[in-house]
Amino acid sequence: MKIAAKEMILVVVCVAFSGSAKNVCAQSASQQTVPSWVKRGTPGSGQAALAPLVGSWSVEMSIYGTMGRSPDLPPIVSRDIRTTRVWIADGQYIEDTTEGTVESKPYWRRGWLGYSNLDRRYEWVTVAPRVPMMIYLGKPGSGERMPIELTGVFTDQGVVNEQTVGKPVRQRTVIRIESNDRHVFELYFTPPGGKEQLALRTVYTRD
Repeated sequence: MKIAAKEMILVVVCVAFSGSAKNVCAQSASQQTVPSWVKRGTPGSGQAALAPLVGSWSVEMSIYGTMGRSPDLPPIVSRDIRTTRVWIADGQYIEDTTEGTVESKPYWRRGWLGYSNLDRRYEWVTVAPRVPMMIYLGKPGSGERMPIELTGVFTDQGVVNEQTVGKPVRQRTVIRIESNDRHVFELYFTPPGGKEQLALRTVYTRD
């Protein structure tokens, strides 16, 4: 009841004024009605820095040490891939849909990229057929630092090789935004007891 009474007084006062005073009243009313937890989650500069990634893209994908292949082999390269990215959840996240063909076989992946206001880091989750869900997190407090670097761990099913089946494999994704019309994603794997190796490199050019 006390909150309702205060809001009623504010409305009466604002009706009595005009011009710039009304703007101040409107802002005060808005600040009173928006809960603090909502304000903390409101998209800001961290999300805005991702804006160059939104749109439709032609993709050149180079697959290195993954799909059970040795990282020493020449990469499998596909240029028959497209990516579409759109804002979702009122600008909170970018949804990435990538599809096409690799060696004449269908390729599909969906991902969600966002920025945690409280943790001050970027976060990236992807799903695709017949592979584990991939979850990548930036270092807490890393903020809007570029290039974006995110890390995670997944239990291998043989994507790296048969020797790492059932074992944890560290992964690292680097996102380099070169311009509004071009950016690069690189994915690295580190097998248990092994060295980090480039697994995937995708170059995006705006349509």
